Amino acid sequence: MPDQTVLVVDDDADIREICSEALRDADYTVLAAASGREARDLLDAELIDIVLTDLDMPEITGLELLRHVKERSLDTGVILITGHASVSTAVEALRTGAYDYITKPFTLDDLVTRIGHLAERRALSSENRLLRQQLKAGRGPGGMVGSSPAMQELYRVILRLAPRRQPVLISGESGAGKELVARALHECGTAPREPFVALDCAALTSSLMESELFGHVPGAFTGAAQRRAGMLAAAGKGTLFLDEIGELPVELQAKLLRALQEKEFRPLGSNQCQHFEARIVAATNRDLPSAVRDGNFREDLFFRLNVLSIKTPPLRARTEDIPALVSFFIDREAGPNNPVTGISRQAMEVLMAYPWPGNIRELRNHVDRAIAMSDGELIQIGDLSPELCTSHTVFPPGTGLKQMQLAEREAIVQALASSEGHRVEAANLLGIGKTTLYRKLKEYGL
Repeated sequence: MPDQTVLVVDDDADIREICSEALRDADYTVLAAASGREARDLLDAELIDIVLTDLDMPEITGLELLRHVKERSLDTGVILITGHASVSTAVEALRTGAYDYITKPFTLDDLVTRIGHLAERRALSSENRLLRQQLKAGRGPGGMVGSSPAMQELYRVILRLAPRRQPVLISGESGAGKELVARALHECGTAPREPFVALDCAALTSSLMESELFGHVPGAFTGAAQRRAGMLAAAGKGTLFLDEIGELPVELQAKLLRALQEKEFRPLGSNQCQHFEARIVAATNRDLPSAVRDGNFREDLFFRLNVLSIKTPPLRARTEDIPALVSFFIDREAGPNNPVTGISRQAMEVLMAYPWPGNIRELRNHVDRAIAMSDGELIQIGDLSPELCTSHTVFPPGTGLKQMQLAEREAIVQALASSEGHRVEAANLLGIGKTTLYRKLKEYGL
């Protein structure tokens, strides 16, 4: 998780070097200072996440450096190194704002563990602060829409994983917003200004897909007159998004696996390998573990892609976000030739009751259609697709909650039927936790 910068401050060169080396081995970026004055200059010039400082130093002590850090940035964490004779001063430092202190002699394992605890605490605090700011603005990471509990949890996961460079596998139903999640990971990551390149693995034949992914040299195949860089190269130090990775032809899976393992690839028709630095984010609406068992997807590639994982909730698991999504789609289409500024309560109740098998993509299409059909400022029931209006009974105004409950009960019944009564499988089909399903079964007398 590192991806944080630690400043090691100690006038003893041996201790300074040993601590710095141990932290570098733990994947931290490390700066070092031989005095409090040098440390102050670095703090004013660099973005420092954590300061590890000796307490007893000439000129500027560790306690004085701590006060300087806290005046400059409350977010920077400080851990003090002290001898037994200075423990009382270290306790005073805790009151001043230090995170922890470690007494000499100490083990490097203990030091790295304490730094790790502070790094995790800082990361979580940063995630929560950013999440609060974004939700207050009505948006999640990457401009995603929704503030339901399911989406807030998704945002937390995105913010936690975004700084890491390991592959991420995003799973979820078609139309649930997997590419938006991938873009949010990129925009909140360490290289947001680098390219974000998307490749649909289901859109091309095997030979064309290999050329798109790895590129080709002149003469690699009929019609290949010029050298062409593939998506791996085009992504640079940014993100390569492999959409519908479950559809990648089996013969290409081995080549992609090797590229991920070696961090290099060979363009089609070339004998020369090229290094790449892009982060790989893949998405699928298929059950990849089942595809692995059926022999349709390589197990080793699945494990390589599934280092970090994110599950995108279906729209039926966050129906409270539908009004915000509808408003977003309406605002996006605003213009002089479009009088629509909102939606009637009755029409919204119909949208809230519908199960949305096509998720957000389907909702967007229906809202766009309703805008085109409307001749007033508000979308009315008559502007909605007949599919929406005939599939559910329209209740009088004020009974939207009852309508939602009936739709929810029907969805649970259908999921239980599809899973032959297997509750855990039914919960997975519904995109909810098994505890939530058990509560709903009791609530609806099922």
